[in-house]
Amino acid sequence: MVDENGPHYFVAFQTPGPNWVQNVPYNEQPEFMAHVGYMTELQARGLTVMSGPFMKEAGGLNGVLDDGGMTIFRAADLAEATRIGTDDPTVKSGMLNVAVRMMWVPFHE
Repeated sequence: MVDENGPHYFVAFQTPGPNWVQNVPYNEQPEFMAHVGYMTELQARGLTVMSGPFMKEAGGLNGVLDDGGMTIFRAADLAEATRIGTDDPTVKSGMLNVAVRMMWVPFHE
């Protein structure tokens, strides 16, 4: 059934920025742990629905990570979600770029 008043979420696409180190896996980028720390903080505050890296091959850290990832935020509006996405220290440093888009969810549990 279509929920005409379904919730809105905000999807952040994180892609390599100008300071991304070429030919270095995502989880080996010099600032990777700063990104993980920020995502952990957002999760603890209840601001993320899900977040993670893109994959070339399944298997978590035993798989093959692709460059970049995606996060789905809970936020009041697009401006707040964009602020959350751009407050990531790795976005501020240029390791990652981020583009945030609003998503209406008419089909959900």
